[in-house]
Formats: sequence, structure tokens, C-alpha cells
Amino acid sequence: MSQRELDLNVRHDEPNLARLNLILAPNRTDLHEWSREIALDALGGVKIVCTSPRGSTVPHGVDNDILLGLVNAAVLQGLPEDDTVRLTSRELLKLSGITPSQRSYENLQKSLRRLQHTAYDVTDSWYDGSRQRWRSMSFSLIVKQGIEDNTQDVTNIGQWRAQTKLAIKLDDGLIRNIRAGHILPLDFELLSQLTQPMTRNVFRTLSFQRRNTDDQNPILAFTIPLTVWATHLGMQKMRLDAVLRALKPAHEELTKTGFLKEVTYQGRGKERTVTYVFGSSSVQTADPEAVALLTRYGISGGRTLGLAQTYGLPVIQRAVSVLEALLKTPYASRIRNKAGILSDILEHPDKYDSILIQEEAPRTVRPENTRSTGTQKKNDEPASIPRTVQAAHQLLIGQFDDSPLRRQFRDQVSALYVEERIGSLDLISLQGKTDDEVADLIGEWLRK
Repeated sequence: MSQRELDLNVRHDEPNLARLNLILAPNRTDLHEWSREIALDALGGVKIVCTSPRGSTVPHGVDNDILLGLVNAAVLQGLPEDDTVRLTSRELLKLSGITPSQRSYENLQKSLRRLQHTAYDVTDSWYDGSRQRWRSMSFSLIVKQGIEDNTQDVTNIGQWRAQTKLAIKLDDGLIRNIRAGHILPLDFELLSQLTQPMTRNVFRTLSFQRRNTDDQNPILAFTIPLTVWATHLGMQKMRLDAVLRALKPAHEELTKTGFLKEVTYQGRGKERTVTYVFGSSSVQTADPEAVALLTRYGISGGRTLGLAQTYGLPVIQRAVSVLEALLKTPYASRIRNKAGILSDILEHPDKYDSILIQEEAPRTVRPENTRSTGTQKKNDEPASIPRTVQAAHQLLIGQFDDSPLRRQFRDQVSALYVEERIGSLDLISLQGKTDDEVADLIGEWLRK
């Protein structure tokens, strides 16, 4: 993992982790198990049972930061096929927003052990991003961990240091969700300003609720009963006045940074609610489909998310179509790195449109040792590029497979493409157009 990647200011969370709050917010706990069944938000109820081995406590406090570091390590490393992230203990601490020190290395060992050996049973509350449905899950957040190299300059057996190389396998359901683009952007610059695990936990949970909307725009406020909020954060056994005292520093810090505009309470006793009014946000969301599309073509982790945030889904779909079109031309022999070319297409689209036009233009075949005569055509018959229905479908990247009418459009334009009546750029131009616009274009092409 390069230093450049470690210095990225944008981090991403997995929405289930942000919403379900599997790790208790308080810095200290003596619990070795807990259960929670609450009506949390418009998405529905949450039902979780958490159990750690005897002699251990459930994950809490800074464990949430370590888990976020692991999620971002997986993203930055391009979501390894074996679901295993490999990095040094120092790199993991930096990704978790924790200052490396001997004490933090010791705490890291304990944190990873809790994350590995604690079992969660989530009932109808885990959103499967790959299948787009709610499901029940039983899992540990870390499946397996190992030390790949801890021999150099170690005075005490088992003592971790900055360069201790870790191999940590995450739950496959968690990684599958991230691979499907089920992610939540976080303002890491703001997150790094927050001094306490409790504050960072509240920030991540509220970041999810802020984006919990079908609209592209974040919601302006979030209201929840204080008793439900306390239970969700892991303070269900505390008196409400103690909960308010515990939350006060977090509220003050989040208001000071501008994430929250204000925090207000209404009602009394168990009927009291807390309302969070959000401030302005500089974090731009990344479309999950755009992320998945870029990942499919080999662009990894942080680069994928950055491009998805910068360009958006329609532009990325068009860039992918241009790449697929180039792969059907003689220019394909010059493409050694699809990910690199796709990134360059996004950044310099005009250059590749010109290349594509040149590659698809009729190419002159002139017999050797033959001079042009007055009766010879200026342009001889072209050496044509083979076209297939399958190639046309690839250029359309599945955008016309979702209804009988659009499949009819797909078949019509595919036939026109094979007949060489339209080109790759014509197919690409259909991206994002309405059915009426597509019908008009097809009519125009048929009349030519």
C-alpha cells in the first residue's frame, strides 16, 4: 500500500456497519454479550445478538475505528479475491486514524482479537447489496488473521511493531457488499478531527442516516427517541441523564466542525426525542453502479471511488462503451492496461473519440506498384472491420435489456450496426436517452 493511497482524504464505510452499529460506542464495557431489537429508521427494525467468548468483552470504542481502517484497506487494495487485506500494523493504524505507538500496537492486537472471536446474529436487518434485498446473517467481522512477518528487530516474542505484516481475512458477506458498490462516503478530513471514539461512532451512524433517502440530496434532519438512540449506541443500561452527559461532548464536537448545525430535544423522560439538524456537506456520493463498473475493468480501490465521485454514472458508462468499441478495432493490439486506458478516456474523452473515428473510418487498400489513374476512384473499397450482434450488445452495456420495448430497440440498432449503417459512436450516443429519443434516432437511421 503506497503512501499516496494512505494520504487520501476520502474514506468510505460499508452502510450496514454504519447503520447497524455492531460495535458499542462507549470506550469501556464489561459486557460479553448483548442483544438489540429496535425500530431505528424508515428502513425498518434492527434485530441483533452479539456474543463474545467468556473471558473477553464485546467490540467497543476504538474497535470501530479499526474496523473502518480494515474496510478502507480492502477498498484501497482493490478488494482482493481472497477477501484478505495485507498491510503493516502501522498502515492499519493510520487508516484507522490512530497515532502509531507501542501502546496502540498492543491495543490493536486486542481489538483484532475481539473482532475475530465475537459472533453476530443479524435477523432480517442486513442489506445484501449484490442481491438488493434484506437477509439474516451469522458471522464474525474477521474470519482469520495471521502475522506474515514479525521476526526482524523483535526483542519480545509476539510483540507487534510498526512493520509487523498482517494478513486479515474479512467476512465474505461484508466484502461482497463492498464489491457490489454498497458503500457510503465519509469526510475523512472531518473524521480525523474528532477526538473520541464515541464522537466518531455517532458521526458514522449519522452519516448513514443523512444519506438514507431515495433522493440524491441528503436529508436535512434526523429525529429519534432518546431511549432508542441510547440502545443503538450501546448505552441501554445507562440512565437517560447519564446518556445525555455521554453524548454532550460528541454533540459539541460535531457542531463545532460544522457536521451538525444544531441538536435539540423534545419531550420528557422516556418520551424524549433528539433531533439532529445537519450542516453543509462537502462529501460527494459515489454511485454504486459506477463503482462496480470501474472495478470490473480493473481500476482499484481509492482510484475507483474518486473517479465515480468525480464523473458520475452516465459519463463512466460512456467511457466504458468507448473502451469496448476500441477493443473491437485494430487499436486493441495497443491496449495493454484496460484500467489505465479507461481512466485516460474519462480524463481525455475527445482524444479517444478521435481515435475511434479514425479506426472505424474506411481504410484505403492500394495495390502495390499501381499508380493512380484518372479513372480510378479517389478512395478504394475499405478493408472492413468485422461487426457482430454480440459486439453491439457489449457497446450498449446492458442498458437496453430491461423491457420488451427496449430489447426491441437493442435488436434494431444491433442489426443496423452489423449492416454498417451506424457505428460504435452511434450506439454509445444512445446512453441515457429516453425511449422516445431512441425511437426518433432509429427512425432517422432507417431513413438514411
